[in-house]
Amino acid sequence: MYGSTGSGADVTGNETFSFDEMKAAVDAAKSFGKRIAIHSYGPQGGHDAVFAGATTVEHAIGLDDATLAEMAKRNTIYVPTIDHNRYYAEYKTDFRYTDQQAAALDSFRLLNFETARRAFRAGVKMGMGSDAVFHMFGQNTRELGWFVKLGMTPAQALATGTTIGAEILGKDATLGKIAPGYFADIVAVDGNPLSDINVVLNNVKWVMKGGLVVVDRTK
Repeated sequence: MYGSTGSGADVTGNETFSFDEMKAAVDAAKSFGKRIAIHSYGPQGGHDAVFAGATTVEHAIGLDDATLAEMAKRNTIYVPTIDHNRYYAEYKTDFRYTDQQAAALDSFRLLNFETARRAFRAGVKMGMGSDAVFHMFGQNTRELGWFVKLGMTPAQALATGTTIGAEILGKDATLGKIAPGYFADIVAVDGNPLSDINVVLNNVKWVMKGGLVVVDRTK
């Protein structure tokens, strides 16, 4: 659900649906056994998404302590997508963004990072999302670097894109782990990801998807 304005060209975060409208959408989704993510760049939209009962809240900045506490209480998953605004600003020429728009993206990213840091300290469960679009594919895992910078251990950061990622999708019985009955989606890296998250970002050497090897750079 598009709960507030917010895109590469516009980081205003103005709420686009009221709390009552969000609650109606959440209740309708859950009545059909569905999960619901609410996109919200702004604090008011983020607050209302949490109290409406969203499964995940995407992007939101400036969430106050009470909202973060409620997220932890409800097990609402926060998907901050810190890195995608780095991407938009870095490739501003490709998107024909002005210098002012790029500066706004940089400013938003700082607020995004700070909100994510506070959320982590408040015990909010966090997921790795990238909002990967256009030619950002392949840079998705850079989000993990931000998570480590804000205070997570590499293992905690990896969980955001594996076990918690599977939980976000409602697929935690088949995805996110290396175990019997799970999809054999596995990567091998050069280095120890539990001591250096950068090996996941830069040193993937081998990829298995659904039990089939699709990338092999070990030879």
